[in-house]
Amino acid sequence: MVGGVVVDALALYEQAMGQDTALAGFYHRNVRVESDCGPVLVRIRSGESERMDLTLWPEAELLQSIGMHVAAVPCLLHASRQPDFQIHEYVPGRRIDELAPDGEALPEAVLKAVEGFFAALLRVPGAVLPPMPEHWPQDGDTPGFAGLLLALVREIRRRGDHANLSLYEALGVPEDPCAALVERAGRMSRRLFRLLHADIHRKNMIMAEDGHVAFLDWELALWGDPVYDLADHLHKMSYTPTERRAVTQAWERSAPEECLTGWQADLDFYLAYEATKSAVVDTVRWGRLIADTDDENERRRLCGELADKLTAAHPHWSWSTDAPLVTEPGDIGEAVDRCLRRP
Repeated sequence: MVGGVVVDALALYEQAMGQDTALAGFYHRNVRVESDCGPVLVRIRSGESERMDLTLWPEAELLQSIGMHVAAVPCLLHASRQPDFQIHEYVPGRRIDELAPDGEALPEAVLKAVEGFFAALLRVPGAVLPPMPEHWPQDGDTPGFAGLLLALVREIRRRGDHANLSLYEALGVPEDPCAALVERAGRMSRRLFRLLHADIHRKNMIMAEDGHVAFLDWELALWGDPVYDLADHLHKMSYTPTERRAVTQAWERSAPEECLTGWQADLDFYLAYEATKSAVVDTVRWGRLIADTDDENERRRLCGELADKLTAAHPHWSWSTDAPLVTEPGDIGEAVDRCLRRP
């Protein structure tokens, strides 16, 4: 239903499937489609995507449960399992990465919106959320929550075909990139869990025409340690140092006392985890992008970005491997060609 009028959801889905102009994320394609009542966003699951992130709930179920508690969420208009798609309200405006690319200062209104968003997440009652699976850590078990994160990165590093495993070895990514983090995870302070978005970055925020900021893409939302949400956000936002301090202080102001025990030391742990995960995941993602392009400038840029990710992760795993780390963009390109490019 859009604006009180019933729409033909399947027709909108078929219209979206026929378009080649889509904002493609890793797990979904987002297509703006015109309905009889105005534009909507058709969000289509990409079934072939490999699992690179921890997930907990179907996105539609979560959105249905939090609409009354988090105002900055686009309205879910329709959800289907077969075929797997959703229809969201369309938020006219500009994505934050278009207003200010990574590393550039953001409008003050965006920083205020992030502070308000974190405050809203920290107030969502656990009772309104969809049920938790049996394997999920109990409320407050931060070491258990961190253990799930580490297990995912270890799984990603172990799986894959011979080509990907060869690339890891060629670039010096150790077989167990999380070895140095496991002991630290066991010493984490216990904090009560909260709702986490777990993917707040510039491409998942839109400044609407009325000046409000909408927060998109809830597919990775979790119930867990709220300090992780802050760390994940800081890692992905490429804030200026001043912005980083301001957002961290704003989060601390917003968090209830039961979420603050030992938070600063554990923030450092999660930032180390994010650097490690980024190197492991993006060795595969960036490697494929490098292998698939013949544009030398694009190859050079991608190799440089992957070099930065490997360099950032290396301090967190350097003692656990004797393999030399490869960080020269030219050497990374040669390794990708050797391991991933077909003859």
